[in-house]
Amino acid sequence: MINFAHRGFKGKYPENTMLGFEKAIEAGADGIEFDVHLSKDGHLVIIHDETLDRTTDGNGLVCEKTLEQLQKLNASKLFPDFEVQKIPTLREYFEFAKDKDIITNIELKTSIIDYPGIEGKVYDLIKEYKLDEKIIISSFNHNALVKFKEIAPHIKCGVLESSRLHKPWEYVKNLGMEYYHPMNFVVNKEIAEKFAENNIGLNIWFGKADYDYSIYLPCKPSGLITDYPDIVKNFLD
Repeated sequence: MINFAHRGFKGKYPENTMLGFEKAIEAGADGIEFDVHLSKDGHLVIIHDETLDRTTDGNGLVCEKTLEQLQKLNASKLFPDFEVQKIPTLREYFEFAKDKDIITNIELKTSIIDYPGIEGKVYDLIKEYKLDEKIIISSFNHNALVKFKEIAPHIKCGVLESSRLHKPWEYVKNLGMEYYHPMNFVVNKEIAEKFAENNIGLNIWFGKADYDYSIYLPCKPSGLITDYPDIVKNFLD
């Protein structure tokens, strides 16, 4: 089972920062999940929200700022006791990850703002760093996943969902995706068994509430995507 760190070690460090990614690996994560947008000048940047206001000392839309403007901001707003952290680029992350034995889950953040061509840009960088076998692409925008599959059919993709789909295993299978990424509250043992029968992986993600992640082990998930990779590491050990 893959212990994915949700936006890095989000529970204890600034989310979607290089510090958060480094600390996640130190805590025992063997997977890292994060979100990718495009800057105004076309650079792939790692940040969760479409706006800068919540996690940085900037404001406005990510897509309206150049990379230079974005990297002048402090992405540690929610952790004021930490040193200043920049908004990373996907290239910076790949430089960090390229020699590490970790799986990277890249979420394409195209549900609210359309970033034309983001699928191709992400794949070009994956190809440049030869990370094809260590990547999962996910998105709540399932059209973006279909586009990505058209570009790179060999890259594994995960259908992100927080709703209670009717027979979700059939939906994911019909889309031709390898994984289902549901929020924890929509998963039960019966649904998990259906995914196993259809040879579809199940990576369960959690919000920031205080969950007992271990209760999902009977579902035999492919991975857990949590804010606390240290807690998951402890009970897996």
